[in-house]
Amino acid sequence: MNRGVPNLTLLSVKVFDKENVEIHSTVSVETDNFIHELIPYLSELARDQSSQNHVQALIRNDHLIAFYNTPEDLLLVALATLNTSFQRLNSFLEHLGDTLRLDFTLNKLKPSFQYFQDTCDSIAKKVDSNIEMRISLLGLDRSGKTTFANFFSEDKCLAVFDSYVPTNLLNIVKVPPTNNLPSMQFYDLGMAFQNHWWKFSKESDGYIFFFSGDDTRMNEARDLLQELRNFWDLPFVIAANKKDTSKIINLRKYVSRKLRVSIKLIYETETSTGFGLGELLQGLMREIQNKNLILNKLSYTEKK
Repeated sequence: MNRGVPNLTLLSVKVFDKENVEIHSTVSVETDNFIHELIPYLSELARDQSSQNHVQALIRNDHLIAFYNTPEDLLLVALATLNTSFQRLNSFLEHLGDTLRLDFTLNKLKPSFQYFQDTCDSIAKKVDSNIEMRISLLGLDRSGKTTFANFFSEDKCLAVFDSYVPTNLLNIVKVPPTNNLPSMQFYDLGMAFQNHWWKFSKESDGYIFFFSGDDTRMNEARDLLQELRNFWDLPFVIAANKKDTSKIINLRKYVSRKLRVSIKLIYETETSTGFGLGELLQGLMREIQNKNLILNKLSYTEKK
């Protein structure tokens, strides 16, 4: 993408019993008629013991169909637009399964259509209010990516950089929401894993490029950033890192000129102390939101 952070855009939700008979549905749309043709196939997949209790999905007729089998042997099927995040659909169906387990008496007449519609709307709002941003951490080795990730994961810094150990593959760090920031998942991608970085461009909402403030590697950093910008059409910011050890007086201005990037995208940071990290993330959130606004306006214009 830019995937940005698309909302949960549900078209319809259906619940089937073990005989594949529909027992609940939200407002149906014409494009979901084909779901019924797929139900035997979806039911077999969802109720297969090897895949039970896992949300699965497939794409049909330009729509995303997610399906899930509950422990009560109910098949839950959600139809959504393709710009909907599978992660959100996954969360929605899991919440719906929990709600059905608690609120519905399965052996009696099921609650009204409106009750089911309201239940689905409520769950969808809950899922969208708990946005998880996925951020890739990119840059040369020794630029501070892992120190940054560890600062958030362990709530402490790694002040002794002499103990540096390169990231051979990747570290995945989850951070709960804090200070007006949503929950986040960082992909700390090691240089040894560089041939596989492209896979994360479709899994990320944006990225942070780390520059260590070391003038001797500026050409390497510039070439790497240029390569990323050619293939990663995502919002990004730059961490002009190790401000505490850099001999460059105006680090932001220097990095802007050398990397040929707007100075507003550059933040001076010290991952060893946490200096500037909050501002860096807030800046990235703004870039992601701005790009989403542009995409939404373009989409609205096309519809008109």
